[in-house]
Amino acid sequence: MRRASNGPTLKGLAAIMGISPSAVSMALNGRPGVSDELRERVRAVAAEHGYLPNFAARALRVERSNMLGLISRNLSNPGYLRLIDGFSGAAEEHGYQILIGTSDLDSSREASMIRAMTNRQLDGLAIAPIEGEAALATWRAESDRPVVLVNSARSTKSSSVMSIRGDASQAVRLAVDHLVGLGHRRIGLVTNPGLSSASERVSLFRRMMRAAGLRSRVISGGSAGETVKLTVRALSRDDRPTAVITDSDLLAHHVYDAAAEAGLRIPHDLSVVGHDDLPTSHLLGPALTTIAVDRFEIGRQAATMLIAALNGDEIERPHRELPVELKVRQSTAQPAE
Repeated sequence: MRRASNGPTLKGLAAIMGISPSAVSMALNGRPGVSDELRERVRAVAAEHGYLPNFAARALRVERSNMLGLISRNLSNPGYLRLIDGFSGAAEEHGYQILIGTSDLDSSREASMIRAMTNRQLDGLAIAPIEGEAALATWRAESDRPVVLVNSARSTKSSSVMSIRGDASQAVRLAVDHLVGLGHRRIGLVTNPGLSSASERVSLFRRMMRAAGLRSRVISGGSAGETVKLTVRALSRDDRPTAVITDSDLLAHHVYDAAAEAGLRIPHDLSVVGHDDLPTSHLLGPALTTIAVDRFEIGRQAATMLIAALNGDEIERPHRELPVELKVRQSTAQPAE
């Protein structure tokens, strides 16, 4: 049976380290019976040698439920509905049912949701995590089945996990280049708080603005509501941004409201770039310029990656970044100043 990588088997990893296969298994799966020091050493050696668990071999020992789970961050964001469509369609084509949950951007709820899904004996899980490492630790403590991270930070890469998302670097670069090309020099990034992926986007934004010789302006609060309030305040200052990039189209909708409250017209006084290309974004007044991400395809591939891992198939590109596209509409223009 083919493995999911060219790395060693679990027994091979145990031989490399000079310990028993059972100790390696307990360390990798977060189970009691080994010290924290050994657990960290095993995970480090596994990552170094490109070890991926043989999920198919495990499936021969454990009865299949033919159920896959999907946990989103926030179902109020319509972008996740397209992701669910892609995930459920691919799962059902292969005879799997799906169980859907949401963390509502709450870390404790996310952990509870993961545990609840393991109680249903899922064959695999796709999760859009608040913070990837924390979600992985919770899943591994409860299950040894495959998991794929969706729209997670690039830093959450491990030999024992798969991931898929839109290309974050390309997304930030397209937005910054578009606004700089229009002549904007005071550009802000409005971002949701508390997400590792948001922190990554901030770092990318700062680096690209620095490369353009421009100052970085980041607007982010302790909550989405606070972020909107800070946006209104930032847009009311004399040195306000003439353009902003947002984490999502949903957040861009709030920026439209904040601009109106500050007495600014879009795009005459403020250009806005979103991220997602929601079905309603072209209906805004003016229509929103945004980064289009194929959420349906992300969901579809997340499901097929899980199923391939369960079948023992070789996983091509276990960490995937799909290309994104800038959709230029009426919310961006040259600065009036």
